[in-house]
Amino acid sequence: MEHECNEKCCCESSGSGCCSNSSCEESMDMGKMMMGLANEAWGELMKEKIKATYEKSIGDKMNKTAQVSAEACVAYWNNKHRDGASCAEFSEKLKKAMM
Repeated sequence: MEHECNEKCCCESSGSGCCSNSSCEESMDMGKMMMGLANEAWGELMKEKIKATYEKSIGDKMNKTAQVSAEACVAYWNNKHRDGASCAEFSEKLKKAMM
């Protein structure tokens, strides 16, 4: 049998009841922590699988896009890319890289 005490569920069969049974509370806290970690791990694994799928499908395009973007950013911060013509050039290079 189970009952609620301080928003934690414990087994009455442990003998001393929920509120006075610190081992029950500790195991529930540990259980909540482990479930949280399991959920995080699932999310991280899914992200890795999505990344691997992107890499396989469009990795070359993403590499080209990243290269063009990085070059444009470096040029911008070196004060070589702040006029309209440079921005237009970047936009054109970016379009080509993404095709």
